[in-house]
Amino acid sequence: MEALFVALSLFLSLCGCKSIPQAHVEPTPPLALTTSEAERARREGMTLWEQQPHNLARATEAAHRLEQAARTLRDNYDAQWEAAQAYSFVSENAPDINTRRATAKTGIAFAQRAQTLRADGVEGHYWYAINVGLLADVERSHGLAAVGEMETALKRAMEIDERYDYAGPLRVLGILYLRTPPPPISIGSARKGLRMLQRAVELVPDYPENYLYLAESLRDNHRRDEARDALQKVLDASPWPDRQFESSQWKADAEKLLQKL
Repeated sequence: MEALFVALSLFLSLCGCKSIPQAHVEPTPPLALTTSEAERARREGMTLWEQQPHNLARATEAAHRLEQAARTLRDNYDAQWEAAQAYSFVSENAPDINTRRATAKTGIAFAQRAQTLRADGVEGHYWYAINVGLLADVERSHGLAAVGEMETALKRAMEIDERYDYAGPLRVLGILYLRTPPPPISIGSARKGLRMLQRAVELVPDYPENYLYLAESLRDNHRRDEARDALQKVLDASPWPDRQFESSQWKADAEKLLQKL
């Protein structure tokens, strides 16, 4: 997965409750792929996606090919969430706001399709939550609605497989609790966030990103010495094999947080 989006910080200043759209995306011009062509596009897209380190150009091409596959293979669950995953990276890393908005909406559309195809599939719920957060980052009017959508999807993902994406459902929900205002405005809770992130580290103790956000939660719970220890684990870690691009950002973020501590 791409670096966990910094977009969640936007929820510190929630400013709206516009519902998340049903992001239907119509192909223009209409696609006319055969099943075999779509399957080939999917293979090519995943080959591009799996190359390390990730970069925006290659991820964008991967997303386009996976979109072609997903539009044709509409009943293929994996094709839908794979497209949603790739578009989340593009949305997070694209330099212009219009591209970020459009790709987040496209990611939402494919994740919604995945949710429809398989209600017990962790991937559809997880990538739906990620893309909703990314859309809310560029359309702040979705703030309150996005929090609710994300919490529901992430809780469902946790029920299915809390280990998915290196404890991703726990990690993202933990950050959501950390970075949203507390009731009655929203769902924020430093204690809940800490519990989620402690559980993520317990399940996947070698994954550096879990320690990065655990450190943030420890800081917010006035446990600064423990936060420093967690950050040191991020700084000492080798690049994660399938997160090479993201690993450098984790270290940079850890350095910044350590300086603040």
